[in-house]
Amino acid sequence: MDKEEFMPIGKAARLMGVTTQTIRRWQKAGKIEEVRSPTNRRLYSLREIQRIMGQPLSQRVVLYARVSSAKQIADGNLDRQVQRLQNYAQQQGYEVTRIFQQQASGINEKRKQLAQLLTLAEQRQIHKVLIEYPDRLARFGYRYLVRYLASYGVTIEVTQKTEPKSSQEEFVRDLLTIVTVFSARLYGARSHEFRHQTQKLMEAMTGGEAGGHGHQDDHASIHKEMNLESTWKIRCPRRKSAAHGGQSAHSHLVGG
Repeated sequence: MDKEEFMPIGKAARLMGVTTQTIRRWQKAGKIEEVRSPTNRRLYSLREIQRIMGQPLSQRVVLYARVSSAKQIADGNLDRQVQRLQNYAQQQGYEVTRIFQQQASGINEKRKQLAQLLTLAEQRQIHKVLIEYPDRLARFGYRYLVRYLASYGVTIEVTQKTEPKSSQEEFVRDLLTIVTVFSARLYGARSHEFRHQTQKLMEAMTGGEAGGHGHQDDHASIHKEMNLESTWKIRCPRRKSAAHGGQSAHSHLVGG
């Protein structure tokens, strides 16, 4: 921070998890330094509190905020998310060096802001990442990111315990995206395989001239035969059973 920050004894006590009486005892024993405001209030610097808590003074903290839709940005959800993270960082005495915020799906692997965050971690320029919920960083594979960042000495701190209802809507949206993508891949692969097999059959039946323009009637005939063959395979067991039944009955009559 450019300007040293001071706070009253009550806020300092809450930040360090002690009582105001404990801080007064520390001050009398010379364990903590205090300054007086023009109105004679006890004030304690953030640096002094960090020293008492054993936190490194040069700890570099970044914030990461994300929403999925443009409507959420228009409604101010992203700005409020950033503001909550900033308030939390201030309460914890963290020095925020950069804020990453973006609109993107939680399953998007090509998020520029996240990529920049990972680059800073790889360059060992940050120590901690603040997020509201794990799914803000990644919808799936969150623990892999935790482990990866830890390999560069970076920790992830989640500021909220319970997710809001709006995050459930985002989860449904991401789930639909996954279903859509995999369905497209599945049916696309099947369609490609079918076209490939059909092409090979055409070439075999037309003497390698399936790519020409003079065999459109042949192609139509082939497709018709394939459809008839598929239909026959479906109906064949019933006919076969009926045929066997009829043959048995005939044999019985002849033998009788």
